[in-house]
Amino acid sequence: MTITIVVIFLLLMLSAFFSGSETALTAASRPVMHHKEQDGDPRAGIVNRLRQYQERLLGAILLGNNMVNILASALATSVMIELFGENGVVYATAVMTALVLIFSEILPKTYALQHADTMALRVARPMSVLVVLFAPITQTIQVLVQATLRLFGSGEGPGLDSERELRGAIELHADDVVVGNHHAERTMLHGVLDLEDVGVWEIMVHRRKVQMIDISRPMEEILDTVLASPHTR
Repeated sequence: MTITIVVIFLLLMLSAFFSGSETALTAASRPVMHHKEQDGDPRAGIVNRLRQYQERLLGAILLGNNMVNILASALATSVMIELFGENGVVYATAVMTALVLIFSEILPKTYALQHADTMALRVARPMSVLVVLFAPITQTIQVLVQATLRLFGSGEGPGLDSERELRGAIELHADDVVVGNHHAERTMLHGVLDLEDVGVWEIMVHRRKVQMIDISRPMEEILDTVLASPHTR
């Protein structure tokens, strides 16, 4: 029984590893990982490659997490039945629910959110190995899922709207900035995204409205003309 209890706690630790890895690898900063990869950190390169194939990554994590959770629950049920008889099923359900929820879900996910970049680098190599090991199973499951979705008339989801994501990121950045002229920055960045909708007449002056200055005129007269002009350049 002692060995079984030790195995249960080891399985709970594995479950915590899978849960924390999922959160860390999805929450890690893309710019930070890209910068670290450019600086020669191979772990950052692994993180970026894992995120390129996110379906495989999530499939491997979910497969591993469910396997260890189910096995831990089954072992805990056998121990509780041995100790308390038929009531052991109820006790095992209550105890394992609390243990999995607190120590294998909330705690590792919270820690991973607070240290996403650091933890993503730490778990990159072991997760890449698990993704390869679980690939035959996860790919089979993925095929079945896609076939089921097509059966119900639902194909692959719509692609990411990059422009909408950028606009959302700009708004989030503006909300997060407390000091500085962030309103002007936000307007400028939105203006870049709106360039294709801007007509030439909005940014250029027709030659018939261009104001000419005779360079041979006195400097005072030139300055007066420039200051009186509505144009800025």
